[in-house]
Amino acid sequence: MVHPLALTFLRHGMTKENEEKRYIGFTDVPLPEQEIRRLRSVSLDARIDLMVTSDLQRCRQTCASLLGHLAVPVYTMREWREINFGEWEGKTFAELKEVKEYSEWLDSPFSTAPPNGEHYRDFQARIEKALMGTIALAKRCSASHVVIVTHGGPIRYVLERYAPMAKSFWEWTVPFGGGFTLMSTMERWEGRERCISLSEVRFKGRENGCMSTTDLRK
Repeated sequence: MVHPLALTFLRHGMTKENEEKRYIGFTDVPLPEQEIRRLRSVSLDARIDLMVTSDLQRCRQTCASLLGHLAVPVYTMREWREINFGEWEGKTFAELKEVKEYSEWLDSPFSTAPPNGEHYRDFQARIEKALMGTIALAKRCSASHVVIVTHGGPIRYVLERYAPMAKSFWEWTVPFGGGFTLMSTMERWEGRERCISLSEVRFKGRENGCMSTTDLRK
């Protein structure tokens, strides 16, 4: 018997540090109040069985703002954090552009790591652990649709690895407060197979607070 399982990946709302283009992988910063109000104006109109969120407050606040009064179980998973930028946390390109290690990392971000930061291969392994843990949780709860509130890097990795079309990490654009739904089955997720179809999540119609999806490819 086939068990359908859709995973919707949403990026957290925009922080002050995001606007300033600072690296804030593990840095725990809050959402501005105006961003929280903006997210509260949107409702999740699809059937949702449970939500999973990164433990950093920008994701937890996004999750709480979008959830509204829906009676949906919420689970927090540290593994869904952004990549750790180490000594570059809180800094901008302008502050780092003269640093030799930073230039080397920009040239080869998948084979080098920030000082005291996280190598991309370790980041990949962590996100795979987060994904498999989420799927195990969905199975335990008999869920057919799980919403995961996380960060840009984890979503790009999941799309590169599991989207039905092959695109590289940097070819995917993930807006703040937006994301993608990957339609598949429990069996395909557990077998680490690419998903069946992909839809982009768009928050539209602020006046009526509607979340919609646009099918990209089946």
